[in-house]
Amino acid sequence: MSFPTSWLIATNGSKFASEAVKHAGLLSAELTNKPKVTILVIATEKETEDIALGIVEMAKFLFEEECEKQVEPALEVRIGQPGPTIVETANDLGCDHILIGGADFKWDIHDDIPGGVSNYIIARFDGVITVVK
Repeated sequence: MSFPTSWLIATNGSKFASEAVKHAGLLSAELTNKPKVTILVIATEKETEDIALGIVEMAKFLFEEECEKQVEPALEVRIGQPGPTIVETANDLGCDHILIGGADFKWDIHDDIPGGVSNYIIARFDGVITVVK
C-alpha cells in the first residue's frame, strides 16, 4: 500500500471533528508530496444546509491555519446521513484516506454490529482511516 494521496476530512464542527481537521492540516504540512484534500460537512436535511456551509468554511480556516496554507482544500457539503454519505463521498471522489473525529467511537467485543459514525466508516471504507479523539 502506498501513502494516501487523496484525503477526505469529514467534520460537523464538534470538538473531536475539529481536532481531526487540525491534525490533517499539521500532517499535510509535513509532507513533501502534498495530498489532495476535501473537507466534507453533511447536512442531515435541506434546511440545515446553510449551517453546514458555515461549518465547512470554519473547517477550511482551521485546516489552512495548521498547514500554513500549503494545501488548498476543496469544500463539499452534502445532504444525507453521516456514515453512508461520508463513505459514498470518499468513493465518489476517489479518496484513499478518511480523517474523522471519534467522539462516538466505541469498541465492544460482544457487539457484532458496529455503532456510531466512526464504526460505520471503519466497517465499510476500503482505505486508510484516521480517527482522532
